[in-house]
Amino acid sequence: MKKKRVQTVSGVFAVSLVALSLAACSGNKENGADSSASGSASPTASATASGEASGAKLDPVTLNVMLWGDKPKQFDDVVAEFERQTKDSLNVKLNVTFTPQADYINKLKLKLSAGEQVDIAFDAPWMNMNTFIAQDNYTNLDPYFKNDKYPGLKKAFGDGFLGNNKFAGPDGQLHTYGVPLGQYLGDLSVIYYRKDLAAKYGMADLKTYEDLQAYYDKVLANDKNTIPFVVKNDGQYGAVTAIQGNTDQPFKFRSNLWDVNLGPNVIATAQIENRKVVNVTITGDSTDNIAKLPAPFDKPDYSTDVAIREWHDKGYIEKEPIVRKDARGTFTAGKGASMMEGLSNFDTINAQLKSGVPTAELGVFVTQKTAREQVQPNPYLISDFRVWNFLAIPKTSANADRAMAFLDWIFQSQDNHDLFELGIKGKNWEPVGDDKFKYPDGVDLTQNYNFPGYMLTWNPTYIRLSANVPDELVSSYRYLADEKTYVKSALAGFAFNQDAVKNQLANPDFTTLTNEQLSFKLGMVADPAEGLAKLQKKWDGNKRLQKDIADIKAELTKQLQAFLDQQPAQ
Repeated sequence: MKKKRVQTVSGVFAVSLVALSLAACSGNKENGADSSASGSASPTASATASGEASGAKLDPVTLNVMLWGDKPKQFDDVVAEFERQTKDSLNVKLNVTFTPQADYINKLKLKLSAGEQVDIAFDAPWMNMNTFIAQDNYTNLDPYFKNDKYPGLKKAFGDGFLGNNKFAGPDGQLHTYGVPLGQYLGDLSVIYYRKDLAAKYGMADLKTYEDLQAYYDKVLANDKNTIPFVVKNDGQYGAVTAIQGNTDQPFKFRSNLWDVNLGPNVIATAQIENRKVVNVTITGDSTDNIAKLPAPFDKPDYSTDVAIREWHDKGYIEKEPIVRKDARGTFTAGKGASMMEGLSNFDTINAQLKSGVPTAELGVFVTQKTAREQVQPNPYLISDFRVWNFLAIPKTSANADRAMAFLDWIFQSQDNHDLFELGIKGKNWEPVGDDKFKYPDGVDLTQNYNFPGYMLTWNPTYIRLSANVPDELVSSYRYLADEKTYVKSALAGFAFNQDAVKNQLANPDFTTLTNEQLSFKLGMVADPAEGLAKLQKKWDGNKRLQKDIADIKAELTKQLQAFLDQQPAQ
């Protein structure tokens, strides 16, 4: 839940969020900050990061900060360095409490219920955030952004980034209730391959889909005991993405079709025309209902499944991939010639491969043709332009201005940002150029500072990559950080409330549907078109399933239309 993921057109990597129902919490509004009618704080001139607006040194203050997880090694050293650097400006001390993840949500809820002093709290929509905003427990932060008194926040958080990460407040209006933390709006699926093996076969770097298949043919011909493409037994990061990304695909959004994730194993597709819900289909829906969608989505397309089976028959993937639990471990141990994961995992996979096969060299093939060509917008990358992680200022805080001044300081410069994200320069890390870093020679990485940036520092303005990332991949990372890369969903901001149909969504047939399709994604069915047609007929005849689908669709249509009716005209 930490990192924002993008919804792909195929829906293969759709992620479901579990709604957390929390008991009511009372907020203490005596937070020491002036409030407007909308409940927003009014930042004072004395809260500027430099402290110069008032012409006098700021009084010392201690900020109570709540973060989740385990305390990073050498974190106290970083805090001490921060306090040393800012003693004559911010003049704040940090009291940062790290709470185990299993206990964090309840502990934060209890502290705010009791009116305890919490100045900054990590929170997210998948945690307490929506509930606390509705209960007026979090400060409206609108005045702190686009404000010259807070130049760091103004620099790092533009209108687009902020606008897509607002929440409806108790007044029914959209406001900024948390500093949004995120680097990328999505990730790129890439095939990690053995560059040293390609060189051994007389091949250059893999640049095209044809190069990739030629590489697999070479593996089969020269290394009989090596699996060309290792896939995990749950179907994730498998041949589906590799094949679809390199064939002509119709894209749903071009037919005004948008996917909505409703729960585990349940994805809906809504047809939106002129801000009206025209039609909805759901996982397992009947052939008759699917036929109501615009062409070519009105009938099944089994071409990808047929192509996966061809990969299976050629030997690119294992005969029984259902038994392969650890694709990465198999690859990094030298038993596979390639595997697929996200581009963001490059550094970790590279280190693991070097550990397992010291002579190996890691190559990267960007799976989707559109991403290799850095097409903008990329029709495979649909995003709601929202991040998943935020820093909120509870109304129990008496130090809202000083807390925001601290956060402003982090985003005033690359150096400030790097202190908390990477640690002390020269001790924990060393810069490589303007946008990369490396660890100093001799540093014990198991004892080195390693901070989870999604809780405090992530921002697309400040991204420093590992020096291990090849120069030719840097543009791919920049591509991911660029808002223009993504197609914005027409349903951005919509959140489905499951309560009215939670029993229907719990129908075990949805899980059965997913399990029945898995063998096709793994290429294990000899005639996938015939097999999938039989499955569709089976689902059509499942009266209980179709009844539950109808109920879910009716509720979704009602909620979607209410959402669309509230949206401003484009």
